[in-house]
Amino acid sequence: MDAIETRVTRMLGIRYPIVVAPMFLVSNRPLLEAVARAGAIGLVPTLNFRSHADYRAFLEAWPAGLAFGVNLILKDNPRLPEDLAATVEHRVPLVVTSLGDPTPVIEAVHGYGGVVWCDVVGLRHARKAAAAGADALVAVAAGAGGHAGTTSPFVLAPWLREETGLPVLVAGGLSTGAQLLAALALGDGGYFGTRFIATREAGASEAYKRALVQARPEDVVYTPEVTGVPANFLRGSLERFRAEGSKAWKDVWSAGHGVAFIDDVPPAAELVERLVREYREAKARLP
Repeated sequence: MDAIETRVTRMLGIRYPIVVAPMFLVSNRPLLEAVARAGAIGLVPTLNFRSHADYRAFLEAWPAGLAFGVNLILKDNPRLPEDLAATVEHRVPLVVTSLGDPTPVIEAVHGYGGVVWCDVVGLRHARKAAAAGADALVAVAAGAGGHAGTTSPFVLAPWLREETGLPVLVAGGLSTGAQLLAALALGDGGYFGTRFIATREAGASEAYKRALVQARPEDVVYTPEVTGVPANFLRGSLERFRAEGSKAWKDVWSAGHGVAFIDDVPPAAELVERLVREYREAKARLP
């Protein structure tokens, strides 16, 4: 299929402006590799690897020339200095920062020609990221899985784009190609999370994937009780957490409002192709 060109695809040299979010305990090499070979790009949190040595081993084994990215948590992360050093050493093409001042990361990654995006939920942090030299923003809006903002993606993405002039990735409830089309009307790319948990390669349990297929948006609860910061979780797993004290993230399942459109667990590459096809079909239907 023909490429879909935006500022994001030109920045990264990928075919489609489809970005698979870095999901704690879910993103893994099989998912990222399948997505990249299909023409999109995926990210993995460095903390998904049990040790810094495991993270280095992942970087050393990654296929040369295949697009991927990593997510660095900046706040309260004792592994940040060594994980950043390995990221620089292996010249990771895309780094997304979360929760903290991105300035040192931006300087280090720009030093080898890499790209840095910053997660933001509002204008104040967006302006700080822009001033620090971020290459793009991830507008984490209402309806996103995990730690999400409260502003509608229909407002947050174009607002941040207008105020900062930076490319903006739209995050929050995206599961279909029609939503990708909407994201490109509002910003420069679609940031998909929950939809890709329900793929064969993702590192989630089969029970988690089945729960996403069965869930509705009403089953997603926005609460600070799991991590101390408001985040979106599936109600059933949250109720188990309340009753049994199960482990955050591992047993309390993150999900966004995009569960409304999840009804199967396909291979990740097949899902990328479906999103592109649905995007083109939706575009053709416009008046």
